[in-house]
Amino acid sequence: MLIIEPLDYSNQYDHHQLHRHDYFEIILVHSGEGTQLIDFSNYEMAAGQIFTIYPGQVHLMKRNSAQGLLIQFRKDLFELIYSMKHYQLYFHSPSVQIDAASFDHLYDLTQRMRMLLEDERLPMVSIHKTYNYLQIILITLVECYDQKINFQAQHIVSEFLSLLTQHIHEKKKVADYCKMLNCSHHTLNSACKNGLGKSALEIIHEELLLEIRRLLLLNKLTLKEIAYELNFDSQANFSGFIKTKTGLSPSDLQQSLYGYCYRSK
Repeated sequence: MLIIEPLDYSNQYDHHQLHRHDYFEIILVHSGEGTQLIDFSNYEMAAGQIFTIYPGQVHLMKRNSAQGLLIQFRKDLFELIYSMKHYQLYFHSPSVQIDAASFDHLYDLTQRMRMLLEDERLPMVSIHKTYNYLQIILITLVECYDQKINFQAQHIVSEFLSLLTQHIHEKKKVADYCKMLNCSHHTLNSACKNGLGKSALEIIHEELLLEIRRLLLLNKLTLKEIAYELNFDSQANFSGFIKTKTGLSPSDLQQSLYGYCYRSK
């Protein structure tokens, strides 16, 4: 799946409600202003900004006067972009501001992709031009973020963060991720501390608490169902984890999230 749309396109999501989807989204803000709520943090939208939202994140965009384009694609598209890996898009921040010339170049490539995808007579060989354009955009974004961060083991950290989002429901031990990454506990912990300033276990707990907040806010499951969904041994352990990390009970945390997001809108 590769879709290019203007910011004001209509889709299946209620634009007034927080939602989460299962694909990557790159948002290029050409002009105007607005706000985005991404995983409980507010971000101002301004000309020249690019946002990267990855699968599973809780998201709500209030476009206001903002104009621009967005790119949507699923993880399997990386099978056609050979030099890129999906975990390279798990950046430390969803927003980056780049210089005007670089933004105009990426925006032009996005417009070219849109024109190609809208041509129903486009031969298959030309479809690959869209993948090449997308590859340039993604590589440029990785380069922009690499200028802002200095991971000594960026590959391990990026893949670890990607695996967390995929497996946090069932895997909560550092050893589980070391096995998937084929590295030692020391290697992963050192990479996380050097790159993110936190231990691997701290990052796992942060992601687990973030997923709990997402599920509480979406309000599709009961507290008992969320505890079961996240493979806690008991609802008491689930409540204990939340109490330890936030000082709140699950129901109090849920109410605080409702209040926060209501004010954010």
